[in-house]
Amino acid sequence: PNMRIGVIVASVLFTATSAASAQGIITGLTAGATYSDFQYPDTKSRWGFSGGLFAGAASGRSLTTLEVNYTQKGGEGARIDYVETGVNAGAVVGRPGGQRARFYGGIMVAFPVKCDAPNAPLVAFCDNTNTEWGSPLGFMFGQWNTKGGFVGLDVRYTFPWSDASLGVNNQMWKFSVIYGRAKGGVYPR
Repeated sequence: PNMRIGVIVASVLFTATSAASAQGIITGLTAGATYSDFQYPDTKSRWGFSGGLFAGAASGRSLTTLEVNYTQKGGEGARIDYVETGVNAGAVVGRPGGQRARFYGGIMVAFPVKCDAPNAPLVAFCDNTNTEWGSPLGFMFGQWNTKGGFVGLDVRYTFPWSDASLGVNNQMWKFSVIYGRAKGGVYPR
């Protein structure tokens, strides 16, 4: 529990300090699907859900975001649900106030909240789920409107740093629809 609180507090402080020099604060919602599997041993992939909130600080041609998501990961035979949080930073390209694209990377930590493994020994697998660390690498594309709203699509792959349970890594693709809004209704330049 102390590590969870420390990671969340550090993420909030990082985002707050970035916001002090930012041109715009952006908040929003994400919802979409995950496509994941286990590695070592490899399993067949499965679909899941992911949705959450984000807050970001735009500065120049960059955007740094803090995210909190509910994410389902796993592979054939098991699903682990997580509360996932982290920080992503990346470059923004495109026309101010129009279409924009963002390439980003970051660090995420996922805390297991539920495990379902009907085809595996439940006691062995679910009782050994771990906090997962990973690095997302992604691409976001979207459109700003003149009132400061943003709608976009986000695709990312998360590289696992740690195992999900019993030495098994979670590999995950995430496909999301994003709705965001700039503070004050003015889109960042």
